[in-house]
This record gives sequence, C-alpha cells and structure tokens, in this order.
Amino acid sequence: MKKLIKIYLKTKNPETLHDIRVQARATLANLAQQNKTDLYLKKLLKISSKVRDIDVLKKICNSKKIIKYLTKVQKKEMKNLITYLKNYKSKIVYQKTKKISHKKCKKICKKNFLNKNDKQLHKIRIQIKKCRYALKLEKLKTLQTILGDIHDLYNCIKIKKEFHLSYKKEKKLKKRLILYANKKRKKICK
Repeated sequence: MKKLIKIYLKTKNPETLHDIRVQARATLANLAQQNKTDLYLKKLLKISSKVRDIDVLKKICNSKKIIKYLTKVQKKEMKNLITYLKNYKSKIVYQKTKKISHKKCKKICKKNFLNKNDKQLHKIRIQIKKCRYALKLEKLKTLQTILGDIHDLYNCIKIKKEFHLSYKKEKKLKKRLILYANKKRKKICK
C-alpha cells in the first residue's frame, strides 16, 4: 500500500488511485473475515471515492460546462486526499462483523436487477464487491464492473439534470446495461 501511495503522490494518476482502492478493499475484506478492520483504509476509501467519481464523470459526461465544474470541485477533493495520503498510518482494530459466506453471496447474487432503483443497485454492487474480495470470487468481477458502469451513468444523468442538459443517451445506455447485468447475474448465480 505504501508503495502505491508513494507513486500516486508523485503522479496523481487516476489508475494508481484505482489500484490503491482495490488493494484497500481486498485488505478490508480479509480483515473483516477476522473480525478486524483498518480505520485508516475505511476513511481512505471514503475520501478517495469523491476523487475517483469525478475522474469517471469527467470521462463519461461530454459537456465542457460539467468538466469545468468537476475540475474545480476535484481540486478541493484532491487536496483532502493528498493530505490524508501523506499522513498514512494503518490502524487495525477489532470490529465484530458478519462473516461473508458463499450462501450469503449466492443470495445477494440472485436478486433480480430489473425491479431495483439506482440506490438499491448500488447497494447490491457494494455487497457483490465484499463477496468478491472476501471469498476471492473473481467470477463476480464482471457483474461488479457492469453495476459500477450503471452507477456512473446514474451520477452522470444526475449532474446533467442539474446543468439542464440532455441525458437521453445515458438513460438509454443505463437501461441496456441493467438488462445485460441481469442476464449476466443469471449465468453467474446458477
């Protein structure tokens, strides 16, 4: 983790930030199976999610107005993240958690996506991430990625609404992705 943080502090590369977040999630999932957590990593994920979301939104929301606004917001969020990363200290503590089991993961995976709203889909994605990292279920990666793309489109639509811009294309793509995710879910969860 320290090596990745060092690289990110030098480069500010969004992909390195993504790698930091993936490693943090994997570490937290492993710790959770031992009834432990790392308070630093939990906060790191929270702080870095804002920066990561903005990176993604700048790519998918094709609007100069939105990109200009997001760049301004990102500068502030980056300052917070950089400060936090410079003071990196792992703090592992005991935390009673519910163990992630194959049975629980299968139950989560069996949920039909077609009748879910954006917030429900995002919660399912978070649960799928936990299953993937805790039980090393790589077959869930595709599903996690598609649900992430759906959430990104949801955020893009939300910001386009705020700027009174058309979001028909994003809404159409989001619907197609939900259908595709549901189809993948059925295959994975047999």
